[in-house]
Amino acid sequence: MVSPANGLNQWEKIQDKGYLTWVTRPSPLTYYTSLDGIIGLEYDILKQFCEENDIELVVLSANSNEELFSMFDGFNVDIAGANLTLTKERIEKYTASIDYDETFISLISSLAQTKIKSLSHLKGLKGAILNHSSYESFAHNLIENQNTNIEKIDGRNLYELLQMVIDESIDFTMADSNIIKIYSAYIPKLRIGLKLSDVQKLVFYTRNNDDSLKKVIDKFIFDYKFQNKVNYYKEFLVNTLPNSKPADTVQFLKNYQSRWPGVREDIYFVAQKYNIDPVFLGAISYQESHWNNEAVSPTLVKGLMMLTKGVANEQGVIDRFDPLQSLEGGAKHYLKVKKMIPERILEPDITNFALAAYNIGYGNLEKARILAQKDGKSPDLWSDVRLYLPLLNTLKGSKIDGATAVRYVENIHVYQNLLQWKEQQ
Repeated sequence: MVSPANGLNQWEKIQDKGYLTWVTRPSPLTYYTSLDGIIGLEYDILKQFCEENDIELVVLSANSNEELFSMFDGFNVDIAGANLTLTKERIEKYTASIDYDETFISLISSLAQTKIKSLSHLKGLKGAILNHSSYESFAHNLIENQNTNIEKIDGRNLYELLQMVIDESIDFTMADSNIIKIYSAYIPKLRIGLKLSDVQKLVFYTRNNDDSLKKVIDKFIFDYKFQNKVNYYKEFLVNTLPNSKPADTVQFLKNYQSRWPGVREDIYFVAQKYNIDPVFLGAISYQESHWNNEAVSPTLVKGLMMLTKGVANEQGVIDRFDPLQSLEGGAKHYLKVKKMIPERILEPDITNFALAAYNIGYGNLEKARILAQKDGKSPDLWSDVRLYLPLLNTLKGSKIDGATAVRYVENIHVYQNLLQWKEQQ
């Protein structure tokens, strides 16, 4: 290959400027800001590559594959990657790295619907795929050969299409096997059905006029795979992302569309005022009321944060149905409870204890901590105390539901992760 006129090839230029620019789409397999920091298989590969070569990684985010390749073509971007498969059309225009992983395309439907046993059963059903995606050729074949109704949708992402399957807005869609393994943890009622493609390679794309970056990235990917880091990282993702089965994630995503816009501004305002993460406050308020300002429980707790009359009076809340007052009252009460937790207890345990105390009262949390300590466990670790909270249900004369408190804490973390995800899309 001929070097540029200034004598530096692409890799030398990157080294000279001190950073590598990467355009991608947010997802746990690419680049995703989780509660524990930035995660993503592709991010891990490129971050380690940059660290090894003493350069920085600069990340640009696109909302669709169309926007991604438009940015790659139009801006001074060094590398593109977003769970991108190796296709004939792409390698005619770009240079592909060696594959870092493999995938195949599956038909995705809902467990609530009749199982699609063959492609002929698609006739009469309504499907959808993302426009400008690698699924287009498969959709075209189904339309031509099976007389299937498949819409190409703009302005959405795969996660939203999977939600449409559950909502029965569509009957089926398509997804990569490696992606669906992650996403099905958040949308547990999906049916992974017929295999639609052969195994496909997942690659990064670089410029077509200079293979200098390809050579060094290929060597790094080869070593990364040889050390089995791809499989290790995918196992890490499955174990890190929360198990959402206890939480109704399907209903959450419906309410995110319909109710979140109406409460978002107030939640962000109160969160900033009291120095609380707005996503965290949003998750608590969702667990409490499903973002329903007029919610009332059988025990007459009311409003967005489901405040008791006593807590409302203590925190100066006059109208529990007023969303701003409810959020302020709930935020102040949470911070009050958190201050009662011994300072020696560290994160994330202190937050988990504070949430449990917010739900069942600090005194009842202390009872569970004492039970744990008497049994030789640590009263300062949530992983130990959570096992003893359900025992409160069995205490003589107890009306405390410690088992629900455990579910309460775990659900909030599920909703927190989902809201974090949605807020950066």
